[in-house]
Amino acid sequence: MNNKKKLIITAIFVIIVVAIISIVTFLGKENKNDGETSLRLKWISQAQFAGFYTAQEEGYYNELGLNVRIDPAGPNISPIQSVIAGTNEFGIAGAEQVITAIDNGIPIVAIAVIYRETPEALVSLKKSGITKPSDLVGKTVGVVYDNDENLYRMFLKNAGVDEKKIKEVPAITGISQILTEQVDAKMAYEMNDYILLQLEGKEVNILRFRDYGVKFYADTIFTTKEMLEKNPDKVRKFVEASMKGWETTISNPEKAIERLIKINPSLNYEHQLGYLTASIPIIQTGEKLGFSEKTVWQDMIDNLYDNKIIKNRIESDIVFTNEFIK
Repeated sequence: MNNKKKLIITAIFVIIVVAIISIVTFLGKENKNDGETSLRLKWISQAQFAGFYTAQEEGYYNELGLNVRIDPAGPNISPIQSVIAGTNEFGIAGAEQVITAIDNGIPIVAIAVIYRETPEALVSLKKSGITKPSDLVGKTVGVVYDNDENLYRMFLKNAGVDEKKIKEVPAITGISQILTEQVDAKMAYEMNDYILLQLEGKEVNILRFRDYGVKFYADTIFTTKEMLEKNPDKVRKFVEASMKGWETTISNPEKAIERLIKINPSLNYEHQLGYLTASIPIIQTGEKLGFSEKTVWQDMIDNLYDNKIIKNRIESDIVFTNEFIK
């Protein structure tokens, strides 16, 4: 074989090797990108989302080939908008918000429910004397307009209270409005402001919306219909690892909160541990973690329709799936 032929063969061999390396590198990048994903929380990093941080820190996502970025939210950040815009692939929102979005033509689907009972409530100091809904008449109430306002309206309607007889103001995060008596009562998750006020040595009254017929799922994981259709395996892995994270969190809440404090040092340990401990009964209700019931979804839809919050009495089958709950 002459030198010319040797050079040609060598050149062909080099081209083939380079091509193989390029293909492998490309596929490697594709696989890495396939595992990249993100979750947009409903609010700041706190006990409400401890299970996701546990899944991240314990390596449950990594074990299934996922690299998950967890993004907190805030007053001006909508998880639904973040997911639809492609900023995040998964999000957390109230079930009512998911239903309302779907009614408005936004293509999302609920894939797991964390809070299976309504945690929304009205919190007040005991000295306010607000022990029943009718006591709200003539009082000033801090209302969270961006989240769960519809649940507050349904609570008042179910309790037979005319909302026009209540002075409403925008609720401010934290308990300053109550402590300074700017409001008589304030919308909040029952395990949040309630515990903060107790830590301040205050006696507290609480009106739970669910005690007045407001049966709504709260924190719900959702994604887009496109994600379900094009990448169901990623959805399955994300839900599986997230539920494992919540199982570990529930079995050892102290460790979960210690980990959370390292992620968000501005948090108070006693408050967050109390928050998480009080959340467990409405997360772990006897069903598999994340599981939701068709009848509850349809009741929520019917309730929203009857209260003219949504325009269509949509079918629950297009709103949620338990396909990814093991």
